[in-house]
Amino acid sequence: MTDPILSTEGLTVRFGGHVAVDAVTCAFRAGELTAIVGPNGAGKTTYFNLISGQIPASAGAVYLRGQDIAGLSVAQRTRAGIGRAFQLTNLFPNLTVLENVRLVVQGKAELGFRMLTMAARHRELVARAEGIIDRVRLFEKAH
Repeated sequence: MTDPILSTEGLTVRFGGHVAVDAVTCAFRAGELTAIVGPNGAGKTTYFNLISGQIPASAGAVYLRGQDIAGLSVAQRTRAGIGRAFQLTNLFPNLTVLENVRLVVQGKAELGFRMLTMAARHRELVARAEGIIDRVRLFEKAH
């Protein structure tokens, strides 16, 4: 069995007297599908907020490739490779697929998010975004 890419050990968060996530230990391995299931209010979203750093844990640990990332900010966790998708999927509904992907490439390159000027000045960002779109077979929807 391979080592997990991401894992939690005893991850817990309390809001006052309410325990929203109670000592969850779970491992996520490359190539495996892992599902977190439960009824509304069971703490699934809160668990992912703990992993991504949106909420600080009351106890427990989060490991990325074996390294404890508890002290990392949301931005640092993102740069380390932890991404989180929200149910709101239209943050930039007026931008094209290419523009949306370019913003991610731009953010990853730590160049800021000046949407209108960065593409003109950094053609390589657009080329990288086009490569990603092509790789996931969405090139025909780029514009």
